[in-house]
Amino acid sequence: MKKPLIALTVTMMIVGCSTLKTDQAIPLLQAETAKMLGLGSSDEITVTNVNGAQPDALGGQKLSYRATTEKGRIFDCSSLMMPGILGSSPSLSAPTCTPVVTHK
Repeated sequence: MKKPLIALTVTMMIVGCSTLKTDQAIPLLQAETAKMLGLGSSDEITVTNVNGAQPDALGGQKLSYRATTEKGRIFDCSSLMMPGILGSSPSLSAPTCTPVVTHK
């Protein structure tokens, strides 16, 4: 009786929380950042240099990245990715972005 219960518990722990790799999070980051910047579409922004920090105790992971608009504005951004629970997809917090000053 104990072995099936242990196997079920381990399986639920593995399947219970889903996260994305940093390259898989790019479309979500693009959409959330475009919304936050007030752009009409996520096609108006490019997300690059996505880096993920070590996940915290609850599985949340801080993602930092660079966002560039079609007009050439550059932003350094970060967002927190929370794992999905029991089959739901992971979610992102609203990104925070600071403009990068470039001199021409």
